[in-house]
Amino acid sequence: MLHVTEMYRHETVGIAPNADCVKEVVACQCELGREKLLTAPPYKKVSTPRNDDAISRNLTAPCARELEQYKCPVSHTLVSFRSPLRPNEVFNKVFPSSTPIKYVKRKLAKLLSVSNNNLLLTKNRNVLKDTSLLSDLKTDALGNLTVDVYTKDSEEFSLSSVPKESYVHELLQSVLPKKKTVAFIAIKFRVRNQNGIFTRSYHSIMKIHEIKNNLAGVFQVDPDNLVLLRADRPLKDRMALLDLDYDKYGIVEVELLTKNNVKLNLDKLYREMPMNDVLTVMVPFGTTLKHINVEIFSDLMKKPFLGGYRNIHTGAIYHHAYTQTPQKPEKLLPENKTCRDTQTAEMREKIYDTAYSRATQMNTVHAYIPNVTDRIVVPGKYETYEEMIDRLNHNHYASIIQRAFRHHQFRQKVDRWLSECKERIARMKEEERLEREAMERRLRGDLITKTFPKTREDFDQLYSMVDRWKHAEIARISQLHSKGPKIAEFTLLLDKEVELLRCIEAYRIQVKEDSRKIREKQFLEQISKPFAWYGRDGKLITMDTVETQKARKLKELYNAFLRDDMETNERIELLVDMKFALQEFRHHLAEEIITLLDRECDLLVRRCDDHQLEFLRRRITASLFRLIKTSELNSGVTKCNEIREYRKMQNERLYFCEMCHQVKLYKDFPLNAKISGFLVCTSCSWKDVNERSWVDMTPYKFILRAVQRDERKRKCWGSLAFVLQEKDIFFIVEKLWYAHSAISECGDLSELRLCRWHVNEDWSPWNCFLVTVQEMKAHIKLDEPEEVYDEELVQKVQNKHKLAKANFEQLMAVNKRFTESGDWPTIRAPAIARTKAVDRI
Repeated sequence: MLHVTEMYRHETVGIAPNADCVKEVVACQCELGREKLLTAPPYKKVSTPRNDDAISRNLTAPCARELEQYKCPVSHTLVSFRSPLRPNEVFNKVFPSSTPIKYVKRKLAKLLSVSNNNLLLTKNRNVLKDTSLLSDLKTDALGNLTVDVYTKDSEEFSLSSVPKESYVHELLQSVLPKKKTVAFIAIKFRVRNQNGIFTRSYHSIMKIHEIKNNLAGVFQVDPDNLVLLRADRPLKDRMALLDLDYDKYGIVEVELLTKNNVKLNLDKLYREMPMNDVLTVMVPFGTTLKHINVEIFSDLMKKPFLGGYRNIHTGAIYHHAYTQTPQKPEKLLPENKTCRDTQTAEMREKIYDTAYSRATQMNTVHAYIPNVTDRIVVPGKYETYEEMIDRLNHNHYASIIQRAFRHHQFRQKVDRWLSECKERIARMKEEERLEREAMERRLRGDLITKTFPKTREDFDQLYSMVDRWKHAEIARISQLHSKGPKIAEFTLLLDKEVELLRCIEAYRIQVKEDSRKIREKQFLEQISKPFAWYGRDGKLITMDTVETQKARKLKELYNAFLRDDMETNERIELLVDMKFALQEFRHHLAEEIITLLDRECDLLVRRCDDHQLEFLRRRITASLFRLIKTSELNSGVTKCNEIREYRKMQNERLYFCEMCHQVKLYKDFPLNAKISGFLVCTSCSWKDVNERSWVDMTPYKFILRAVQRDERKRKCWGSLAFVLQEKDIFFIVEKLWYAHSAISECGDLSELRLCRWHVNEDWSPWNCFLVTVQEMKAHIKLDEPEEVYDEELVQKVQNKHKLAKANFEQLMAVNKRFTESGDWPTIRAPAIARTKAVDRI
């Protein structure tokens, strides 16, 4: 609040915590303190003439400035809120000039604890629009704005109840640029009196005492003995790194010293952690320059010993530097050479004195031999063996050869390590690419199934989405509304839910009708297809029987009747042809179809449109397909097909459904590891609303396929992963592990995997571990997880395994019987047959 004396209320604007601080002067003392106030941004100053006595009193008064008028910067506006019902209450606040009125109302309503829609702001008895800006309104000479505050329903409010604020602090926060927060701050430590510099990176929310504890652990000193200085001022222990004056790249320099001037052992720092530093590189990007932080790591490398020499006077030892230029690799490896030097056979030397004759010629009367090229051989000085060894200096050349050979060996090792590293990086990138493509393929498949559902699992997924949306809306309505509005919102929610379910059900019926038409078409193609086989010469032989010819004729009639692009005359001719074709069938169903065809002819003559004839044509189509499908009515057209189906059911296991009272194959019943018998088929269980639960089984199916893929890679064909179903994985994930990672508590089902707890044992519900993908990659490298994880986590996992054994007791008995009898290898064929059903990565 602004407090000024009555004497200068019309011409001065002062800032003070209370009115007692101002006496014939404009006081500027606030909770920021005198020093912070003096560093405030410059104001536009409008001087007023004062006498010398007033100026002298202002200059000598503590906590006071020259009696002048100040106003906000041009980019901000001081808004004075007042209530006409309470003229004595005024509230002032600074806003940016580009602020809309709706944000001003929202801020004032929050401070007054009233509704935003119930608040009205007026100026000169004109209601301010929400879209108007503060800069569009007319201000006074000082750039300030006065606004009247009302409420629509005359709700009482008090401007004096708003807590007082520091306007200098508010102006500073609005005018000065905000410092960009960074996640990590690089601190460059300068060690006093040791001429040492090192850099470490910390999280920006860490405190100074935490950094001291970290450095104390590195240098093995007492943390209270360390002192951190910034501009020759010690940093307080409770200060956070965000409070430091770091640059825009997140780098700050701090001086490090000890209280008792103990020197820090920097060798420990170099040995335990890599030395790093941070540089700022300016890189041109088109017409602009971009600053990039580059962190330099100085990793220590163990160099090989290449020999050296020692100074006999000082005793200093000098080692040969490892800076030789690498030689080119040989084209042929030494192990591939067949020369004698690389053989391991023992070599022996022996001297043989062989006869050697040589002609000599002397100078005679008849022959002249010139002596120009002759030379006189004089015996030299006698050289001992030690002198010869010193002259030849074999040790020196041997050391050179050894150094070159060691350098060659080390270069080969480095090349091998580099190739292995490159292969590993390439393999990791390939795995990441495959995982990313698999995830994209999975998300694309989920989107297609949600947009164009076809199976019961797809519609269960849609129903599950509606159910999750409904519960989220119920929670939101319960939190925002109560009593009457809550009931109204629930009514609207119910209408929306019913409309969504109606749309999904209508689409499901349409998909079911389309699938029925496809099955009918396939059935007609199958019964009208001629018999085919390959002869002895490998040629394909086809044969048409009387039944297949009749079936083809019925198929043509059926397809012609389904056409809807025919004229009325053509349609009547088609109906007459169908009547004559059906007269050969002596059955009441054929007579009924003929009667229906006569009825459609009469209606067509009376010019009825297709919409009026739709239900009649549906009835004729169903009756006609029933006639084609029944072998007793169609002269044995489908007799062979029914015989094949009968033989198929005769060789399979059949069970009785208690709801539809039909005998079906075991494949038509829901399967899981906890069932004790086949009671209700899949179709009836899906239709039963009480038994059915809208659960999206897509993520659990993906988890099961991931487990099966991992077991197949390990060649564990007898694993229980090939026996469990999606509902079993749902029970394990939701009921036993509560759909959260055992390590990081991650609840994203798309990131969770069920891996082995003991990697060397087969996967089973009592040997699984629910973790994320990254955690699984680290876990499978452990041979003994009990020695790595803490005791609490191990006990938790063991309890989960005990619950799994209790819930899958029947599966444990089956596993024990098959394991002891040695029949598990027979499961390998079904496991291999299901390879195509698993997504490849």
